[in-house]
Amino acid sequence: MKTFQMKILSLVLASLFFSFVSIVSAQNSDTGLSGSLETNHQNYFYKDPNKAFLLAFFPGLLIHGYGHFYADDNLMGNVLLTGEVISVLSIGFGALIKSDTTTFSGGLLGTPANADDIGSNLIWGGIIAFTGLWIVDMAHAPTAAKDYNDEHGLKPIAYLEQNRPILALAYRF
Repeated sequence: MKTFQMKILSLVLASLFFSFVSIVSAQNSDTGLSGSLETNHQNYFYKDPNKAFLLAFFPGLLIHGYGHFYADDNLMGNVLLTGEVISVLSIGFGALIKSDTTTFSGGLLGTPANADDIGSNLIWGGIIAFTGLWIVDMAHAPTAAKDYNDEHGLKPIAYLEQNRPILALAYRF
């Protein structure tokens, strides 16, 4: 009976060992250069500063920080997007307060005239913040793209192929 249990235990340990070895060897063998998984390398792509500005201009009007998300500056993109949400909520609350000042009067808002003033201030503050954050996105997105390219050593180069200009990338290793 003990020999049977020892054989089972040996078989389980051997299978665990070989499964661990196959996992480790599979991770090491997938590091080829022809499109396979690379464990220590990451692909970086050139970020065009002009495209970052254009993305911050139009989609950035609806989604603040879009140019920064393109430039891989996620922290600033999230800050701008959060600011946009807060400014839109401010506009909405201001419009809600102004819609019926008698309901919102009293308490913190005071008289109906004071509630009307607070509603106006919330609306104008939200509009100013919305516009200002959009301008910051447009003004800073090209710089964020340039910083990304400088950090990763990416530069565009142009060359002629079949008598027409081609835009390519120069990598620095």
